[in-house]
Amino acid sequence: MSDDDAYVRTLAWLYAREARAGIDLKLARVARAAARLGDPQRAAAALHVGGTNGKGSTAALLDAVLRAGGRRVGLYTSPHLVSFRERIVVDGAPIEEAEVVTGVARLRRDLDDARELTAFEIMTLLAWITFAARGVETQVLEVGLGGRLDATNVVVPEVAVVTNVGRDHEEYLGDTIAAIATEKAGIVKPGVPVVSGARGEAAEVIAARAAAIASPLSVLGRDFAIEPRADGTLSYRSAAGRIDDLTIALGGRHQRDNAALAVRALELAPTLTVPPAAVRAGLAAVCWPGRLQLVRRAPDVLLDGAHNPAGIDVLVEEMRVLAAGRPLRVLFGVMRDKAWPLMLQALAGIATEFVVTRPRQARSADPHEVAAAARPPVRVVADPVLAYEDVCARSGSDDVILVTGSLFLVGDLLAAIDPARAVDAERERAAMRLAARA
Repeated sequence: MSDDDAYVRTLAWLYAREARAGIDLKLARVARAAARLGDPQRAAAALHVGGTNGKGSTAALLDAVLRAGGRRVGLYTSPHLVSFRERIVVDGAPIEEAEVVTGVARLRRDLDDARELTAFEIMTLLAWITFAARGVETQVLEVGLGGRLDATNVVVPEVAVVTNVGRDHEEYLGDTIAAIATEKAGIVKPGVPVVSGARGEAAEVIAARAAAIASPLSVLGRDFAIEPRADGTLSYRSAAGRIDDLTIALGGRHQRDNAALAVRALELAPTLTVPPAAVRAGLAAVCWPGRLQLVRRAPDVLLDGAHNPAGIDVLVEEMRVLAAGRPLRVLFGVMRDKAWPLMLQALAGIATEFVVTRPRQARSADPHEVAAAARPPVRVVADPVLAYEDVCARSGSDDVILVTGSLFLVGDLLAAIDPARAVDAERERAAMRLAARA
């Protein structure tokens, strides 16, 4: 694949900016830039989704239900698994390469080469100008990091959702649950309904924020929930009524909570009316790769992008059911800034064997250092694709292989496993090569 075409060059420029500027949470910059562009974020009603875990799944569930109800929807999430274009989706399809090229060119032209902006801020503005150009009616925005100072927080949404609060990104958000919850609660706007799945101290922080600015608060479990029925289906209930005969295409009992948050947000959105039939159809059809995704049988291979202790704890409980009585081999790769010793400790309770690898990302932890902290038996295969091939070859047909620790690792393996993703993966690699030389 050529390193010279316009799309690859555009990605390389973005990725080089990301490497140089890193993370710098300051909302004023992106607000000024959006104003210079005519505030494209105001062109469509918005649903804003934050939290530590489950926010991507909840955003995908919102998108699926809205589309099932006939709305034209823009979905903005991060990070991507294989292709940058996954971050910006319209009507269920990633935007075209040409839209990335022309959109970034416009931002560089109209914003003095976007010199003061971080890569994520540029990506967020790209989503907004693309949604406006495409005539999107409703936009679903996933917070990138934190909430209060995240680039997406320029928007004034119809509803804000906080899925849950746990320890992650502590170097940016604080080292206590209260501090992290304060950052997450920053997406709650005066008078705007907020839907929360947070518990304990974090729930108290969010409730205090909502009360202080007169934002109506709905709490998971207290005001709404999705519960199992005897016939194997699910039922949603809230003060607005019940929706029965539900199924959720995403694996894991925790997805019931994410789906309940999504449905409640849609109930509270002032300009959205979503019939029960659309809720049923959307929840049954939603697709969100890399979350308890089964990609192979005999041995069964599951990919899950859990990347912090809270996410791993939920995953472990699911795997106790899914892999009960069967050997479970864990293929693990992680970013060095994550609390991976705690993640390993939780996984040790279910793992028959660890295979430690290094995701193809600059922030990846040294697999030998990680392996030294893992409970034996443990092996190191540094290349993720070779590690996957090795663990599959060593596994019996009744074994279960769990790939986890990082969305970047999941993306590496999806690119290798799925031939349809090979071209996108090579274009990403070409862009990274160019960015490294910039």
